[in-house]
Amino acid sequence: MTKAHVLHVDDDPDIRLLISASLQDFGYVVATAGTNAEGVELAQQFKFDLAILDVRLPDGSGIELCQKIHKIQPDIPTLYYSAYASDEEQEEALSVCGQAYLKKPVSAVELEQTIEGLLQSKG
Repeated sequence: MTKAHVLHVDDDPDIRLLISASLQDFGYVVATAGTNAEGVELAQQFKFDLAILDVRLPDGSGIELCQKIHKIQPDIPTLYYSAYASDEEQEEALSVCGQAYLKKPVSAVELEQTIEGLLQSKG
């Protein structure tokens, strides 16, 4: 079975490193970015099976990024995560674009289970 390719966008380099390491431990191939612009650039260059997006980024929101990525790769499942999310923000994000939302801090088990569920639902 081929490894799933994951795009991970977060402006915090420590979080990027931590999540990236966890994803690699789960057996995924990971590309990381720190801004919307970098995320879009990666989505234009590579095919991803899943996107994991922070909601608050320095050059726009994760929701905006999700919409941009979906114009490039329409079938990519998207998981948001944020330390600041209210229930209303989660509902708004998921109503616009994306399939799942986790609040930071996220346990490795919860992250892995959510990713597996999204990848399985993709088919």
